[in-house]
Amino acid sequence: MEKAARNRKIIALYIAITIALTWLLQFMPMIMGLDIENTSISSFDFASLFFGIGGVIPTLTGIIFVFVFYTKDGIKDFLKRCFIPNKESIAAIFISLALICAEVFVTQMISRGLGAEKLGFEGLKLIAKNPLYFFYFLFWGIISGPFSEEFGWRGFLTDRLYRKDKLLQASLFIGFIWGIWHLPLYFYPAQIQHDWFMINPFLGLLFIVSCMSAALVYMTIYVIAKRKVFPIFFLHLFKNIILTGAMIYPFSDTYSVVVVFVEIVMDVLFYVIFSRTPVYKKALEKTMESGKMDEKIRDLENER
Repeated sequence: MEKAARNRKIIALYIAITIALTWLLQFMPMIMGLDIENTSISSFDFASLFFGIGGVIPTLTGIIFVFVFYTKDGIKDFLKRCFIPNKESIAAIFISLALICAEVFVTQMISRGLGAEKLGFEGLKLIAKNPLYFFYFLFWGIISGPFSEEFGWRGFLTDRLYRKDKLLQASLFIGFIWGIWHLPLYFYPAQIQHDWFMINPFLGLLFIVSCMSAALVYMTIYVIAKRKVFPIFFLHLFKNIILTGAMIYPFSDTYSVVVVFVEIVMDVLFYVIFSRTPVYKKALEKTMESGKMDEKIRDLENER
């Protein structure tokens, strides 16, 4: 009970610090009266400095917590999970790509049925003309979510909440926190959260629900890859640059609205289907066995 209470305090502290610092930094341009009309991670205006630093807080806080609270073995375990893939990670990456491509396909089919124009695929066209653009999109795709968030949300927080009979609750909880963490983006006109809220406040709030459904997928991939964060980077990357990103841009206004509904439904279906497969169940049992051994690594009372 004492260990569980301590773990809850660490989790609460991580969440509080992460949200507080991100909101403080990303709301700062508005407090200072800066022009945020076109601010994004790649806009290179003064406001983007606060925007960008605020966006890396989940990872920065997670890494600090790991080095403060974990033993040397725990730190090695964290770095290994983040940077060294196993064979399950490779399979998980392809599964993630297939899901995202399926969501794009279904979204566009529905959008076309509603009279929307075709996807532009400008990103893919640029890469076809000059393959070096692949590295440009890869760079922005990685820093705009995977590296700035996932060391914290999945590498630290998910691992602290990883319990066999609590994975669904943990996923939804992390997804909700992840969703409200994005609150400042609703005030930046260049962000899709702002667009959705301007169209309809209900649609804007659905973004939080989509984070919760996405968290189910992230947890599924995390289990399949046996607690590896490595494939999660790619899942987040695919969501950023394919589902609503540069690879398929420009997309219609209809697509930008339909996608949130499709993502929620297909993410939930993905979780329901995959969480019942032998591959998932076997990986879960395996990680639970290693998890028991790793408790001494993550426990504050050991060596510190």
